[in-house]
Amino acid sequence: MSGPLPVVEAAGGDGAAGAVTRLPRARRVPSWARPDPVADLAERLAGPCASAAHPEEIAALLESEGLTDEQITERYRHRDLFALAESLFALVPRAYPEPEPAADPWQTDPGRCVLRGLTFALPGVAYVVGGRWADGPGGPFGVTTAVAGWAAAALCSWGWNQGLSHRAGLLLLAQRPRAAARCLLAGGAAGTALATVAALTVTGVAHPSAPAFAFGQALYMAAATVLLVLGRERSLLYVLAPLTAAAACGAASLPSPAAATLLAATVAAATALAVATALRRPAPGTPSGPRRGLAAWLRRSAEAPRATEPGTRRRPAALLTRRRTAKGGTAALPRVRWPRRRSGAAAPEAAEGLAPVAVRRSVPLAVGGLAAGGLVVAAALAGEFVAALTVSMGVAEWLLFRFRSRCLTALRGTGVAERLLARSWRVLVRCLAGYAAALAGLAGLESAALPGAAAWDAPHLGVLLALGCTLWLALLLQSCGRPWTAAAVLSAATATAVPLLATHVGAPGTVIGLTGAAAGAVLLAAATTVTARVTTHR
Repeated sequence: MSGPLPVVEAAGGDGAAGAVTRLPRARRVPSWARPDPVADLAERLAGPCASAAHPEEIAALLESEGLTDEQITERYRHRDLFALAESLFALVPRAYPEPEPAADPWQTDPGRCVLRGLTFALPGVAYVVGGRWADGPGGPFGVTTAVAGWAAAALCSWGWNQGLSHRAGLLLLAQRPRAAARCLLAGGAAGTALATVAALTVTGVAHPSAPAFAFGQALYMAAATVLLVLGRERSLLYVLAPLTAAAACGAASLPSPAAATLLAATVAAATALAVATALRRPAPGTPSGPRRGLAAWLRRSAEAPRATEPGTRRRPAALLTRRRTAKGGTAALPRVRWPRRRSGAAAPEAAEGLAPVAVRRSVPLAVGGLAAGGLVVAAALAGEFVAALTVSMGVAEWLLFRFRSRCLTALRGTGVAERLLARSWRVLVRCLAGYAAALAGLAGLESAALPGAAAWDAPHLGVLLALGCTLWLALLLQSCGRPWTAAAVLSAATATAVPLLATHVGAPGTVIGLTGAAAGAVLLAAATTVTARVTTHR
C-alpha cells in the first residue's frame, strides 16, 4: 500500500488567497490489525496471572492496579471487574512456581550416634564392679533375689525413662525448655523412687546392699536420661570414663568400700551434672537439646507459605473491596474492623506456645520401652549377647535417620505411590541388612574381648539378630508415628516369652529367638506398609 497520501484542502489563514494547505488524512486501520487492550494487559500481568489459582486473585490484582469501572467497560469492553479477571484467567496459561527445596530434617552426625551407643553400653561396667553384691537367696528365673531386684528396677526405669524422654522432647519441640527441664527433674525423681520400690519388693531389706545398688542404678538412669535428652552425650561419657578405666585395671578385685565409693562417685557426678544442665537458663527463643534441628525445621515449615497445587482453590492474595451482585454488577463490601488486642494481652503465638502437651502421647513409648526391656533382660539372664546389642543402638539410631532421609528423597523424586513403595522397600532392606551386619561384627568383638561372653556361633547369633532387628523395626514404627503398633507387638512378644521362661519350656535362647523372630516378622510387615505411604514422610 504505497503511493501519495490523500490530502485535505483548507483555505490559508494569513497567506495568499487560494492557498491550499495539504494535511495528511488518518489511515483507517482494519479491525484485525488493531491492538487488543486485554492481550496487552495479560502480557503486562503475565506473572501474577499465571500463578493465580482463581479469577478472584486476578480481580484483587486489577483492583490494586487502580482500574476503574469506566476503564473496564470502555477500554477493555467488559461489564465488570470480575468478567475481566475471568478473561485474563482463561487467556494466561497456569504456571505455578515450584516451592524451594526444604532442608532434610533427618540429617544427623554419625559421630554423635556412636557416642550415644557408648553411653548406652558403658554403664554395664558397674555390674562388673558391683557383682560382689549379687549373692543371696535364690529368686525367680534361676537367679538370686538381688539380681532379680536389679532387673525389676532396670525394667521400671527403662519404661519410665522412655516415656519421660519422649515427653521432654515434645516440650522442647514446643519451644518450652523450662517445662522440659522441670519434667525431666521431677519425672526422674519419681522414676527413681518407683524403681527403688520395685527392687525392695523383690529383694526385701534383709540384704541392704542389693536395694542400695538398685537405687544407684535407678538414679544414674534418670540422670543419663536428662543428659541424653539435652544433648550432653560427651559430658556423660566423661563421667563414665573413671569407672571404665577402673574396671579395665581390675576394679573387680577392689575392696568393697572402695568399689562402693567408686560407684557412688560416678552416680553423684552424673546426677549433679544432670541437675546443673537442666537448671541452666537457655537463650531466649533458642531451642535446646539434640532435637533443635527438628524443632527449627518444624518452625520453618509452619512459617513458610504453602504452595497451591493445580486444581485447588485458595483465598485471594488481597482482600477485595467489591463483590459481584445478583444482577451482574458490583457493590462495595463493608469494611471489616478487627478487634484490637490490648497492650497487656498475650499474643496468639505466645498463647499457642504455652499449649499443654498431652501425657497420653508418651504412654505408648513407655509401654514399648518396658516390653523391649523385658526382652533384653531375659536375653541377659539367658547369657546371650547383650553388650553388642546395647552398643549397636547407636548404629541403629544412625540407620534409622538414614532410612527416613532416603525415603524423603525418594518421595521428592517420584509422584507415584507404587514407585515409592518399591524404593522404600529397597531402602528398608539395605538398612536392615546393614544393621544385622553391624550386630554380627559387634557380637564377634564381644565374644573375643569379654570373658564369659556367649560363643560366636549360629544359635547365639540367631537370637541376637532376631532380637536386634525387632527392636530396630519397633524404633522405626515409633518414628513413623505408629508407637502403639510397636508397643502392642513388643508387649505380645514379652508376654509370650516370660511365662515360657518361668516354666522352663524349652531352652531360654530358643524361646527368646522364636518370639523375637515372630515379633520381627509382624513389625516388618507393618513397617513395609507404613513407610510406603506418602503421608508418613511429609
